[in-house]
Amino acid sequence: MEELNAAAEQTKLLFGTTDEAPVSGDWAQWYHEGIPDGPEDVREDKRRKAATEGHCLDCTTMSGCYFIDGEKTFPKYPHHDNCHCKKIRKNPTAVEAGFLSNKFRDYVFNEEYSGNGKEKRFENIYGYNINDSDFLLSEYKRQAKEKYISGDYTLGLLNTYGQRITIEIVLNTPYRGRVAVKTGWMVRPNGLITCNTPFSGDDYTKRK
Repeated sequence: MEELNAAAEQTKLLFGTTDEAPVSGDWAQWYHEGIPDGPEDVREDKRRKAATEGHCLDCTTMSGCYFIDGEKTFPKYPHHDNCHCKKIRKNPTAVEAGFLSNKFRDYVFNEEYSGNGKEKRFENIYGYNINDSDFLLSEYKRQAKEKYISGDYTLGLLNTYGQRITIEIVLNTPYRGRVAVKTGWMVRPNGLITCNTPFSGDDYTKRK
């Protein structure tokens, strides 16, 4: 919870800056009355209260989240019969892609999780090791932000925890050339997305 609040606060700092151009594109915001964008603990309290009054937790978790307004990039709206949500056509002030922790140093290349096969894949197939953790973190953030803004993502599972999206991160590998790595992200309020998983598959046919 503290890490998520910190990520949200970092994103909020962008909203007051003048050196970053406004985000352009065909955006829309999912809105549910009575659900604040943050802080996270206040937001969750309001969501729980709304649930006791019969409001959908899937809907309230998307309140304040931005999506490109397209058939394949905006969640089903209305989400269900008698849906109280609104789709507001507007752009986020800023967009940021972040991690709640360094998933490469702390997870992918952590011996504690070596059984999941990700470390061997990144080292033996992609040619990256723990010393590349900061580079991978930065590259994932950069590409994910660009693709989220352009609508180059695929909607995934939506449940009470949030709307997930898949973004392909293109890496240059010394053994296999360029590869599109499928990564999982969670859409959060105020133009923030956070990485859930840095690897959920790959595709060598996409030589972007």
